[in-house]
Amino acid sequence: MAPNDRLDPEALVLDRPRTPDQPAGSSDLRGPWAEAEAQVEEGGLQPALSGTGFTYRHDWGARRGEWLLRLNWNAIQPGSRVFVAIGEGVPGGPPAGKFIGAARYTVHNVAPRWNGVDVWINIEWSSDISLYVDYLIVNPPVAPPAPRTVAVTVHRHSSVALSEADADRILADMGTILQNDDTGPDVATPVRFVRNGEVRVLPATVPGTIQTSADLTALLSAGSGIKIVQAIRWCGGPGDSIIGCAPVGSASVNVAAVRFTANQEGLIWVHEYGHNCGLGHRTDDPRAVMYPSVGTDHNVVNAAESAAYLAGPLTITDNVMPAGGCSCGAGGLQLPADVRDFVSRHWVEGVPWELASQYGEKDARLLLDWLVQEPQQHEEFLTQIVATLGYIGSEIAVQPLIDFVQGPGTGRAVFNAKNTALLRLGDLANRSGSQAALDFLVRVAGDMGLARALAAPQASAEAAEAAKGRDVVAPTLDTLAAELAVAATFGLALAGTAQSQQTVEALRGDADAFATVNQAALEAAGIASTVRAKGRHAYYKMKAEHRHQL
Repeated sequence: MAPNDRLDPEALVLDRPRTPDQPAGSSDLRGPWAEAEAQVEEGGLQPALSGTGFTYRHDWGARRGEWLLRLNWNAIQPGSRVFVAIGEGVPGGPPAGKFIGAARYTVHNVAPRWNGVDVWINIEWSSDISLYVDYLIVNPPVAPPAPRTVAVTVHRHSSVALSEADADRILADMGTILQNDDTGPDVATPVRFVRNGEVRVLPATVPGTIQTSADLTALLSAGSGIKIVQAIRWCGGPGDSIIGCAPVGSASVNVAAVRFTANQEGLIWVHEYGHNCGLGHRTDDPRAVMYPSVGTDHNVVNAAESAAYLAGPLTITDNVMPAGGCSCGAGGLQLPADVRDFVSRHWVEGVPWELASQYGEKDARLLLDWLVQEPQQHEEFLTQIVATLGYIGSEIAVQPLIDFVQGPGTGRAVFNAKNTALLRLGDLANRSGSQAALDFLVRVAGDMGLARALAAPQASAEAAEAAKGRDVVAPTLDTLAAELAVAATFGLALAGTAQSQQTVEALRGDADAFATVNQAALEAAGIASTVRAKGRHAYYKMKAEHRHQL
């Protein structure tokens, strides 16, 4: 059968010349075909489409041959009906339109997927020519998923105040974040959270501050549920300003968190519960629930995340997210031009080193102004300030950080920042070679008397707070002193020198050091060996990519 035999004999056959605006070039109007034209037959239209529809034209540039075109678009899912039309584009961009030239443009296959569609096409021409692709996406209406109720056991450490009313409020906020359709990309997810029994006190074997892998294992092994502790300084590795930590994939609800600003605690809990459901961090939308930092407008979940929340916890890796860097590295994370904007964010699993280390000495001076001149005005962000100073690694920050640790300031935010300063003095020493930083870390790690003196102001403040009758037990002086000594031990591990590595090794059996330092030094020795052998940047990259199996 000849090509023209396939044409409708009732259609009008035309031979049109090139229009004035039609470009000449690689593929002009005249081709090896007959042309047919017809009118839509009356009564031939189908009922209107139901569901939601979207159209889009994309300029794929100049191409020839076979291509797999992968368009990423969060409106698309496997059940979407996707229709594709391709053609040669008129110069001037997609609004200029398409035309029919002599080149053959063929669509072979179209495959919708989560958050995108893949199209296999072929352009038969001897040189690269423009390719415009039109997409019509129709998402058929679907019945809303059945509501899911998650019963959560809530635990607290004896040093932390958390009433049942507090727990109920935070659980309700978790549900509100998921249930509401707040913006265009947000998918309303009918999951509600309710408290399972009274708020329980964690076993005495679980420390109030999580500083080592063994500490975190003890906490996550203390039954299922959400567990609130005084501080978290280990989440897949030693870290700073950590406000939540959870296994990525878990057979049940298993979340570690700290108390936080009331209107964001629900976000922290639901973010970490997302890890239990198998979700990692997402950086393509700063409003995402699974974004690495928190904020009052972080309430967006996409279709894949919604499905995971509805499915609930599942065993995938049983590894925690790495402290100080998300599993995706710095991909999608934007570095603020002003370092003060950067430190004014709360990062769920700690300040990301891959961003903080990009700042320089000029930025360090700005942060030192806040730390030295205005610490009370910026108390909420002190931990981020000292962590970023350590990552920058300028020697001008050494003495101010030491002075800060030795200062009389008290309060949970200040004490957390003092621990972070000790940890990040190790990063600073690694980058700058500061002997003063190393010497200070050696003294704090191994001298119990010095550690007690540094912790004494906070111990007094904790005791006064507990005396107010808030049903909490204040940590002892030795508990707080040991926290500082352990932070210094991990700081030595990050310093990357022969002296610091030898000191960490010696602390493993040092009878004059705190027992918790002896235990922490066992883990710190492995980190010291890795940092010394491969370098600080390689260590942090490994921790981010492999979730810190060191």
